[in-house]
Amino acid sequence: MTALIFVGPTEMLRHSVLWTLRDGTTAQARREMLWGLAYLGTECRSVSHGDYGDDLFGGSSGRDPSQPPMWRREGMAPPSSFDAALHLDFDDWGRFEEYGADPVHTAASRFNESVSWDELTARVDWYHEGTRPATRGHVKHVAMFVWADGGDREAALAAVQGLAAADEVEAVAAGTNVGVHPSDYDWIMDLQLPDRRAAEALLAGPAYAAAMEVVAAATKYEWTARVTHLMRGR
Repeated sequence: MTALIFVGPTEMLRHSVLWTLRDGTTAQARREMLWGLAYLGTECRSVSHGDYGDDLFGGSSGRDPSQPPMWRREGMAPPSSFDAALHLDFDDWGRFEEYGADPVHTAASRFNESVSWDELTARVDWYHEGTRPATRGHVKHVAMFVWADGGDREAALAAVQGLAAADEVEAVAAGTNVGVHPSDYDWIMDLQLPDRRAAEALLAGPAYAAAMEVVAAATKYEWTARVTHLMRGR
């Protein structure tokens, strides 16, 4: 088992985005969104590697309707996951800017905005060690956080690093946002596991709960954005 954590600029720039789909989005529209995400990784020439997926555990469809919306939760833990994720790797910031101007990206963004709540979209642009973004067929659990004033950030990052010792965790990565979008989240946690069963066990287990207790104390935890998805990238 190999489990590592990387924090701060190193080699590759990764663009990670999580979406919440609008109520009433059809199954066909959801599939078309995923096809578009796949297309970004193969047709945008500036992208080095790409990965994408939809939440394995129901995403926002599992939201309790009695819970208040995200912007009124006042410290409550997130009641549900987001619906879809995209992770694209670039050799440098210049290549990322080329992607932003690519017509393929523009078309996909327009479609995504038509089926998702754009104001709830979560983004983190972060550097990592240059590893490929996916082990195809394995499972990624990713969560994005916003720092709280006065929180113990070092303790939160150490708690995430500690998940490297949890059963069946294959890799742990974390990174601080370097993006310029005003609604970007502050940092990201990226875990890799062999399959859905292992992911379910981790998320329901004591190691993850203990780590998130430390993270919650240092973040605006009610704003946490998370997706657990099958890795489809190459």
